[in-house]
Amino acid sequence: MLEPGQTILYGTEGICTIEAIETLRIGGKRSKYYVLRPVYRTRATIYVPTDNELLCSRMRPVLSEPEIESLLQSAAGESISWIDDPNERKQVFAQILSGGDRRRVLHLIRMLYVRRRELQKNGKHLRIADEQTLRDAEKLLNDEFAHVLHIPQQDVPDYIRSRMEREA
Repeated sequence: MLEPGQTILYGTEGICTIEAIETLRIGGKRSKYYVLRPVYRTRATIYVPTDNELLCSRMRPVLSEPEIESLLQSAAGESISWIDDPNERKQVFAQILSGGDRRRVLHLIRMLYVRRRELQKNGKHLRIADEQTLRDAEKLLNDEFAHVLHIPQQDVPDYIRSRMEREA
């Protein structure tokens, strides 16, 4: 069981601190809840039932700096393949973003960087939906990377991009 004071990554909410484990009465039922405080949205509070396996599975340990560096190096060396069909691509991208696997998210980011660079050589741009997917993927990593690497959140996309383009 997780303990108060731990810093975790919670789904798409980002980095959170477990403030407490409390018994609360919600909907007439008394249950234990993790009380999470997002690090970058300090006015928000998230309550996660301790007995809800699905929601608790979204609470993951924060990566260490060496783990982040290893992820960036591995993502630079490989990527997922471009999918020509926009509907299929949108579906696959959505699965990657909701899956929570940071390695796959980094592979997605790398693939979109490479695709954007290829298109720019021909005076073209990524489709708006693909640009949005890139922003969403970068946002998923911003909180965690900023927290662990001690850099401002707004600098994380450039940090990722510079590391991955350098390795590519």
